[in-house]
Amino acid sequence: MGIKHSVSYQSGENMAKKTDEELYDVAINMIGSVAKLPVIRVDREAFLRQQFAGSEYLDEILEHGPQHVYTAESLRRKADGLIKKSTNQTTLAAFVAGIPGGPAAVAAGGADVAQYFGFAINLAQKIAYLFGEDDLFTDESELNEGAKVRVLVYLGVMLGASGSAMLVGKLAREVGKNMGKKITQQALTKTTWYPLLKKIGAMVGKRVVKESVGKAVAKVVPVVGGAISGAITYATFKPMGGRLADVLVRNLNGEFDETGMELRPEFKKANTADADTEVTIHAIEIDD
Repeated sequence: MGIKHSVSYQSGENMAKKTDEELYDVAINMIGSVAKLPVIRVDREAFLRQQFAGSEYLDEILEHGPQHVYTAESLRRKADGLIKKSTNQTTLAAFVAGIPGGPAAVAAGGADVAQYFGFAINLAQKIAYLFGEDDLFTDESELNEGAKVRVLVYLGVMLGASGSAMLVGKLAREVGKNMGKKITQQALTKTTWYPLLKKIGAMVGKRVVKESVGKAVAKVVPVVGGAISGAITYATFKPMGGRLADVLVRNLNGEFDETGMELRPEFKKANTADADTEVTIHAIEIDD
């Protein structure tokens, strides 16, 4: 029921009229609705136990993440096998079985869209946990704002959104350490990278709307529609998973660290002036 409400069919004309803010909301709402399905969620500990069942370092892996034990390059090779297996297992039948209401929900509209992005979110979790990312889910039935944003960025990377790779590193440092699980939409708007995040969200939101329009035709013949969906998923998910794995390798190797980055002269000058003003004000307060 949540899927039908959030992932609605819309015409190309309506999509053209939507602002970036509205498209961002479309993406965030889709993530929130799809993530409610148990079949989409990946239990981090259970997943890591299964992936590293034969490892003598399993305890360290569960506590600190696989990246604490293995090199980024070896994890990337393992990710290839994971992506291939997940892609092969991605079938319409398996997904429909997990939707409340079963096959009837497909006819209601929106299931194909939820399927596409649901599989993407499921795969993103597995790849993220393989590279040491924190658990996205708590005991709550809904994703918190911080988790939705992390999923949004993962999807942005998978879909090739410009700038999304850099945000993976940003989120790992700033959201994870400073905001934690209490991140709110209001807190996000105050970050310097929020405009980029909004652009990525708009791109994902536009893709959601586009998929909704395209999938509507396949609804006429459900059996054929299912075959089409499976073929599209198989063709697109392998490169999508590869993009995310590559970015997470780069993140582990410190490529997104700000050390060594030069500031633009105009930006540096403006911020130096602001700092001097703060020092002057502070000095006046002390003198008083």
